[in-house]
Amino acid sequence: MKHIIRPLSPLFAGLVISMLGIGFYMTFASLRVSSEGSSNIMVGFINSSYYAGMMIGSLVIERIIERIGHIRSFALSASLNIVAVLLQMELTSAWWWLLFRFCIGLCCASYFIVIESWLLLGSTTQTRGKVLSLYMLFLYAGQGLGQFILNLTSVSSNLPFVITSLLTAVAMWPIMMIKGSGPVHVETVPVKIPYLIKKAPLGVLGCFLAGLILSSFYALGPIFGKDVGMDKSQISMLMGLTIIGGLFLQWPMGHLSDIFDRPKVLVGICALLGVVCCTLFFFQTAHFGVVLGLTILFGGLSFTLYPICISYTCDHFSPYLIIKITCSLLIIYGTGCIFGPVLAAYIMRLTDPGGLFLYCATLSTLLMSIAIFRIVTGKSISQEEQGDYMPLPRTTSLVNYLYPRGKGIDFEIDLDDDEED
Repeated sequence: MKHIIRPLSPLFAGLVISMLGIGFYMTFASLRVSSEGSSNIMVGFINSSYYAGMMIGSLVIERIIERIGHIRSFALSASLNIVAVLLQMELTSAWWWLLFRFCIGLCCASYFIVIESWLLLGSTTQTRGKVLSLYMLFLYAGQGLGQFILNLTSVSSNLPFVITSLLTAVAMWPIMMIKGSGPVHVETVPVKIPYLIKKAPLGVLGCFLAGLILSSFYALGPIFGKDVGMDKSQISMLMGLTIIGGLFLQWPMGHLSDIFDRPKVLVGICALLGVVCCTLFFFQTAHFGVVLGLTILFGGLSFTLYPICISYTCDHFSPYLIIKITCSLLIIYGTGCIFGPVLAAYIMRLTDPGGLFLYCATLSTLLMSIAIFRIVTGKSISQEEQGDYMPLPRTTSLVNYLYPRGKGIDFEIDLDDDEED
């Protein structure tokens, strides 16, 4: 393992440090805007603008990388991120924050693409599976552990802005110290979304609904904790352990989806997720340990929705198109992320803080119903025809190049060849 980690350690170091700041700042931003009198609806819009920046950034950042290179693109995005964060410290209007969070989303897309491209270059077909596992581990560990930085400062102070800026600046150091100019440019071209819907509607809708669910928790989970009476340390624990808990069921559920029909596994996951969410809705003011245990289980189940839907969709296509397909599905997922926080905020206003989980339960029930309908009316795919489960983080489509399923494949194949089959 040392021979894999050592040459890539600067990238993993930059990833963890940047994720510490990003994970912490997302929770802090929701709490800060709420504490200054903004409604949950506005909190939802501000977080939606972040996801809009992420999605647009994923589409345009490759042109910038192609023009100025990976290292300077990372440095440019980090400096822009620092400027946006520090301006938020002075310009506290929620309308300004809509713009700043959009800019930060653009920067985060750049971080992911730069690091994922480098990991692609630094791995081989024999080591890509291990590299992907390490990438997921460091990504979620950074995001999860970053939540606990909230305990070091007050939500009403300016120190969180300084901490985030410092972490962003320090994240540049290991990247800037790497020898060379960076990896070669890797181009990803999406498959047309109507074609995906025609071939695998369950997978496409599943990715969209997963975006609605997960973005809502990231954005409004801290607000739920505050509104039910949790203190700052409990909120950080709620968010941090739920994100880290998202790793626990990835491999068990992925293994089940490789053995059994994926829609059936998806039905089981959605059913369990619906029960957990309904329990959280009805017992939102229960003992903190009970709520924490339920949200960790929520994270473990909900984080598997996107990769299972990705794997299911890819089962319907030639392996030559996997990268293009996942690029399109990431756009669909990102669209769900944009709408999710706003819709969830409206449900919370109509009900109570636990409305966040009532909303998630409704969406998981909807996805379960679609999966059941597909099982009843559609043709199932045999185990031999299924590809391997892809436990992919929800960042950019470049990470799919790390997955061994695509090794040795020329991704320049024309889509029309597959359409004619």
